[in-house]
Formats: sequence, C-alpha cells, structure tokens
Amino acid sequence: MSESGIAHSSGRQGRFELIAGLVCLALCVPLISGATVDAQSRTVIAQTLGIFGVALLLLASGLLPAGMLARQRSAAPGSRAGAGAPAVGPLNAYPSPRDWIVAHARRLRRLLEQVDWRGDWLPVLVPLGLCALAELALATLWTPANSTVPSATSFQVLGGVLIAAAFPLLVLERRYATVSARQPGEAPRIAQLVRVPLLTALALGVASIFRSLGFEWPSLIDRAVVVLLALVAAEIVLRCAATFFLPRAPIAVRDSPARSSIASLIRWERPSLSAINFAVRRQLGIDLSRSWALAFLQRAAIPVLGGMIVASWLLTGVTALGIDQRAVYEEFGVPVGVFGPGIHIHLPWPFGILRNVELGVVHEIPIIFAADEQTAGLEEESLRAADLTDKTGAEDMPPASADRLWDSSHPSEASYLVASNSNGRQNFQIVNIDLRIVYRIGLSDDAARAAVYQTADPEALIRAASGRMLVRHFARYTLFDVLGQNRDAFVRDFKTQLQSRLDALSSGIDVIAVIVEAIHPPPEAASAYQGVQAAQINSIAQIAVSRADAVRKLKSAQQTATATQDDALAVSEERVDQAQADSTLFGGDRQAYSAGGQAFLFERWLDRLNKALSRAPLVVIDHRLGGQNAPTVDLRKLGAPATLPSAETDE
Repeated sequence: MSESGIAHSSGRQGRFELIAGLVCLALCVPLISGATVDAQSRTVIAQTLGIFGVALLLLASGLLPAGMLARQRSAAPGSRAGAGAPAVGPLNAYPSPRDWIVAHARRLRRLLEQVDWRGDWLPVLVPLGLCALAELALATLWTPANSTVPSATSFQVLGGVLIAAAFPLLVLERRYATVSARQPGEAPRIAQLVRVPLLTALALGVASIFRSLGFEWPSLIDRAVVVLLALVAAEIVLRCAATFFLPRAPIAVRDSPARSSIASLIRWERPSLSAINFAVRRQLGIDLSRSWALAFLQRAAIPVLGGMIVASWLLTGVTALGIDQRAVYEEFGVPVGVFGPGIHIHLPWPFGILRNVELGVVHEIPIIFAADEQTAGLEEESLRAADLTDKTGAEDMPPASADRLWDSSHPSEASYLVASNSNGRQNFQIVNIDLRIVYRIGLSDDAARAAVYQTADPEALIRAASGRMLVRHFARYTLFDVLGQNRDAFVRDFKTQLQSRLDALSSGIDVIAVIVEAIHPPPEAASAYQGVQAAQINSIAQIAVSRADAVRKLKSAQQTATATQDDALAVSEERVDQAQADSTLFGGDRQAYSAGGQAFLFERWLDRLNKALSRAPLVVIDHRLGGQNAPTVDLRKLGAPATLPSAETDE
C-alpha cells in the first residue's frame, strides 16, 4: 500500500476512534454522575449502571488517544512550517528594550510552535485524566448501595439492557481484532480494552438476573468487576505517568500509553507460552525455551498440581471449630454425632459434611411486624447497631435507642387490638408494646440436631409464636387492665408458655428472658390518654389531700378536747384538794376553840391583824403628844385646785 493510501486509511481510522470515544464519553457521564452525586440514596440499579459507565470511560480513554495519534500520522510530513533563521543585527549594536522584548517573544513563539501538542501531550493527558476520574468514581462506587431493593422486574430489565449493550461492544471488539497487521493504528490494544466493558456488561447483566431470583451473592460479582476496572485504570495511569520520563518515539511508530496488560489477559484461549517466550526474548534477550529449570517446572506442573488438588480435597476432612461453635456431622447423608469446639478429623467432602450450630451464643430480637420483610430486616439491623455502638457516658446526651416517651413511635414496637367497653358498648383500642425475646440454641445434642433439621429461621419462628400469644393475651383484657397488670407475672407466664410452645415444635431453642420495655397507647393517642391519666392522677391526689386535711382537723380537735378535759380534771382535783385542806383546817380550828375558848380567838385575831398590818401602811397617834405642834391627821380627800377668777371678772 502506498504512503498516501496508508495515511488516508489511518486518517479514517482515527476519525472513527474519535467518534466512538466521544460517544462512550457521552454515555458514561450521565451513568457515573447518577451513581456518584448522591451516595446516600444510591440504589443497586444506579450503582450497577455507574460501574458500567466507568468501563465505558476506560474504553474512551483508549479510543481518544488512539484517534489523536492516527490523525497525527495522517498529517503530511512538513505540514508545520519551520521558523526562519533569526535576523542578525549589528554586532556592536545595543538593542533597545522594545527590540529585546520582541526578540524574546519570537523565540518563545518558535519554541511553542515546535511542541507537538496533539501528538505529544494530548494522547497522554487525556487518558491520564479520564483514568484518574475513573479511580475516583470507583472509590465512590465501592461503598454498598442503600438497602432499598427494587422489584425483580427492574433487575430483569436491567440485565436485559446490559446484555443487549454487550452486542455492539462485541461487534467493535471483532472489528479491531480482525484488522490487518499492515494497517497502522492501535487496533490490537483497543481490542483488548474493548473486552473490559464487554466483560463488565456481561457480568453485571448476569448478576442482575440472579438478583431478580432473590440471590445475594451477585454482589461479589460487582466487587470483582470494580477491582478489575480499578486495576486497569491504575495501570493506564502509571503508563501515562511514565511517559513523561521516557524519550519520545517517532510519530510513525509511537504507541498510545492507554494500553493494559491486565486487559490483554481477558481472552477465550489460554496464554501461549511461545508468545510469552518471544516477548521475553525481545524485551530482555532471554530464551526461556532453553532453560532447564523452566522445562522441569513444565514437566512437573501437572503432577504437582494434581497432588495439591488431592491434598486440598483431603484437608476438607479436617475441621476446626471455635469456642462458640459446634457442628452436626453427617456421614453419607446420615447424622452420626455432634462435634464440639476443637479440631476434628472426619471423611472429606462430600462423604462427610458438617452443619454448623451455635454454642452458647445469646440473641435478642424485638417482636415487631413490619409491612414487609425488608423493612423488618432494616429495623432489626438498626436496633442491633444501636445496641452495639451506643456507649454513652454518664454526662453525655442519651442515645435515640433510650427514648421511651409515649408521644414518639419506636421501630421495636408492635401494635395490637385490645378489647374495650365504653358507654355499655363493646369496642376496640390499640396498644403498643416493646417486647424483646432473649434466646439461644439449646446446649444439648438433641437441641443442636433440632436446630439444624427442624428450624430454618429461629427468629421468624419466635416472632410468629410470640405474636400469636400476644394477640390472644390482649384479646382478653382491656386497656386499663393491660396497663395496670403485674408486669412480672405477665413476663413469667409469657416465658413459660413460649418455651412450652417452642418445645412442642422441637425447635431446640431455649428462651432465656422476656423483656418488656414499654406498654402504652399509640403515639397519636398518647397525649389524650396522658390527659385522662393526668386527670385521674389529679383526682386521686385531691382525694388524698382532702383525706389528709380531714385527718389533720380530726386529730387537732381530738388534741384540743383532750387538753381541755385534762385541764378540767386538773382544776377539779385542785379544788377538791383545796376543799379538803380547808375542811381539815376548819376542823382543827373547832377543836382549838373548844379547848382554848377566848384565848384562841384572841390569838387568831392577833395573827390576822399581823398579816393585815404587814401589807398596809400604818400611822400610830399617841394621845399623850400635846402642845402647839401637835400632829394632826387630815383624812380629807383633796381634789385638783380650783382656777382663780381673772381681774376682769372681779370687776
């Protein structure tokens, strides 16, 4: 083929690659942005489309530089006009500032014109930037999506779209795989990069179809695809970074740095040893076909590999169980015993199978009934996370899991209908209960066998049995009876009945405890019920206060009456004693008068006179005092002096 034909073919090839790269770039931008803008609300479908968008971004990072190099090869030689020789001025002439600036500007312009931006830098910077963005997007997509699971139909449609998208990628890969080696370009390396989004589309499509069937392991396929894309993007980034430190090859033989050895491993046939030997001999000058060690390894590979496979199969007959584990051992499908913690040797798989069972592990589950199983699983996970992560200090704010107020709903509460009797009519009321069951698998061997062969989901079984018992229990009582009954007696009876029901089903489950956190009306009616309850409490308090006042007044009256009675008794006793004393004195006086007569009377008169004179003023007048200065006693009672009349009155 002539040089003009090769250049024309290379130009058309470069145009196609540029167009294909721009199309891939336009498709991957909305897919990646839709999955990485809001990571909190990202769904599984958006995450899957984002991963496929990253694969298209890697393909665009390989197509765009290849198209740029192909366009540069198609340019005719000497298309860039070389700069003429600089004008030489006089030898001894000192340039003016303006001439000096103009000369340096021309020199800088010539240097910039000599740089091949489209051939040297754009084919390196474009894949470097795109692969760096791909790494950032993969780091965001590595975090799991939210737990909102779309419908099975959505996964089926997504799987069909991804598998349909793999068809044009397959056509593109076959187109580059069949390009003639005489045609210049990057066809083999682009074909290897096309296999990356092709494999991604097929893997994600198959994973979506399995997700629609209810399997959970397809998430491992997503993780594996993300790891593959991250490795390919990292290799391209390193190759582009190494290009800055390597000499530039001529444009005619220059390769694009956007190539990947990891992508070259994606092929249907096994790697050719002769091709590997040829590549090593061309790069390092070593002929591996003449190496005795490699030849020995090639001959011994199959026996060693077979021995490793047999040894690995025999190791399936050795099992180590932890301290909280045990297992039911099946030999040829028949259970023959229960293995405890430790190392056990048994028949290898599939002749001997161990079915693990917990040993002494305690579980706590709330008795809740959500709208669907997914919501129930979310609530249980949130409760377990709160129990594991809430380590609140003494002075810290209480966590949300400690909220027990009636006016707010809690995820661990279930609602039940309770019988009611209002105004002589039968009615129903709703009550919320926060009840938790603490259980474990029984420690006996029979309990372990029952847990393996009789119980598929212990939590679902306990929840169903507890729910049926609660419904039957609340149907027999009213709301006031439920709220006022003895909590300890209820827990004790409920635990006994639940254990007997589980034993009747041969579940192998031991109920350790039943915990009732709260029993209250629904949050919507909590305020009204609290008002009724507050009024009842106020009435009881007022009755108690009135009774206290009555008792206080009664006791005060009794105290006053007792004091008055005691005072009266004391006065009466004193008067009786005084009368007795007077009677005794009077009797003594009579006897003294009978014995003494007038002498007794005179003595008594003197005694009384002595007592009277001791308490009164006494004036003694002796008639023998005479003369002009004889004392006189004026017994008149004088009043205030009268007012003298004035002179005018006298006149």
